Amino acid sequence: MLLRSGVIEGVGHADAMRERYPNLPLQEFPGCAVMPGLVNAHTHLSLTCLKGLMPPQPFASWLRQIPVATRALGRDDIAASIALGAAQCTQAGVTVIGEIALGPESVAVAADAGLGGRFFWEALGIPVGRLGALLHDLEYPAETRNCTIRQRCGISPHTPYTSGPELLKATHALAAQRGGGFAIHVAESEAETELLRSGTGPLTDLATRLADGFVAPKTTPVSYLDDLGVLQDAVAVHCTRLLPVDIPKLKKRARGVVLCPRSNAYLENGAPPIARLAESGLPIGLGTDSLASNTSLDLFEEARALSALAPKLSAERIVRMMTMEGATVLGMDDAFGTFDRGRQADLSVFRLERTEDPYDELLRHADRHALEAVLSGGIWRILHGQPTFPVSFVERGSQLAAMKASLALDDLRMP
Repeated sequence: MLLRSGVIEGVGHADAMRERYPNLPLQEFPGCAVMPGLVNAHTHLSLTCLKGLMPPQPFASWLRQIPVATRALGRDDIAASIALGAAQCTQAGVTVIGEIALGPESVAVAADAGLGGRFFWEALGIPVGRLGALLHDLEYPAETRNCTIRQRCGISPHTPYTSGPELLKATHALAAQRGGGFAIHVAESEAETELLRSGTGPLTDLATRLADGFVAPKTTPVSYLDDLGVLQDAVAVHCTRLLPVDIPKLKKRARGVVLCPRSNAYLENGAPPIARLAESGLPIGLGTDSLASNTSLDLFEEARALSALAPKLSAERIVRMMTMEGATVLGMDDAFGTFDRGRQADLSVFRLERTEDPYDELLRHADRHALEAVLSGGIWRILHGQPTFPVSFVERGSQLAAMKASLALDDLRMP
């Protein structure tokens, strides 16, 4: 592979490339699989510092604790948490993320770490008339078409029960107007399904407080979004509680879905209908969600969890979900996910045993411990299994943020 100025210029057989470009520096990785940089299509890196602070538990109980923990964090704490998450993504072979952003820190920190991706500014819990002021305060770009080739912007109204119908429509229209992406958590839990079906259940109070104008539509979450006109080109995240009628609607309207099986298990939300989604032809990406609801940001661990739930799904298809399909879901397949000429010079290298089926070997054994190298934007971030950047100061900053969040959660739990 020939790389110049952070871009793939050519791909060919090693011997032919050596003969054609004898004077260029050469980097070889014997005994390794070289693949496009992995795409972690759903992350909340601002929550990295919350790892282990909220043990596995039912979703509604967990959800009530998140704002308590995050309100204890300042902007510097958020930036430190994002920096640690970005480092952990890179150390797992990820070069592209689909990040739910609480402000401009996600883009700036990720860029410094070499991560590309789609950054979805989160806007929820407000009347639609306050949307412009909120996005101004969060420094949402006035024209997202001007984002860089590596870092692109979007918007997320979070869920159908934390944003009212007018806010859902306004954020969707804004994403279309400014050329950004639109992502939403949908059909994630039984509590969400109950709320939309009957207006009852453990999320009722949350919807009353945050989703201005919400009235239970007596339908599925996917049908609700479709009826509002906001499913078009949406990135639908989680999708654990889909009914058969929902999948054709997603196929017709959505840009794709992102599955996060370990987070779903952590929060007792069940598993998505993986086989049906895979058979539908919908692009599928994989995401780790956040370390508030997961044990690592290792995308291959996520892939193995997916494979355990859908053992008939081929290893090759799962690897595609981690690369080209993930990039397609994020609307970034023009720059990432393959080794085509003109794509960004992003690659991940994993040590493998000799095998006739590299996809199967990757799925079985690749992880952050088998990572040999990571290149993003033409710069080596990991080489010979070691980061090329210091990580100790990043860890210290996130530890301070974790202490603040832990104290806030302790106060919440006191009788």
